[in-house]
Amino acid sequence: MTRPLAVVALALAFPLVSAACSKPAEAEGAPAAVSPPVELAAPANVKRVDIAVTDSGFSPSTIELKKGEPVVLRFTRTTKSECLKAIAIPDLKIEKDLPMNTQVEVAVTPEKEGKMVLQCWMAMIKATINVVGS
Repeated sequence: MTRPLAVVALALAFPLVSAACSKPAEAEGAPAAVSPPVELAAPANVKRVDIAVTDSGFSPSTIELKKGEPVVLRFTRTTKSECLKAIAIPDLKIEKDLPMNTQVEVAVTPEKEGKMVLQCWMAMIKATINVVGS
């Protein structure tokens, strides 16, 4: 007799377990999905440098910046290359995704003179950021 009761108990419990698995995360007290933060536009007087990301790489391939001067690097990716779907500037600890045909702004303020590398996320395609004294 205990075996049929166990089968009935499982049959009754299954819909409850299924319903619990289909609850949205918010209903269970878990944090809701967080949207990425919206980036604030830099002030109008900040220098902007447009950088095309194409099948040929970065254009321009050398970018001149002044030490201590805030600047916005404005990337527009038009290539389907997976290598160029994101960029990195290792010296500034910057990594940024580049969606297709979307302008992406990256604000930087170089603090030391010299050359830095701007590269694809795979470090195969590179450009140079040359920081000069102010």
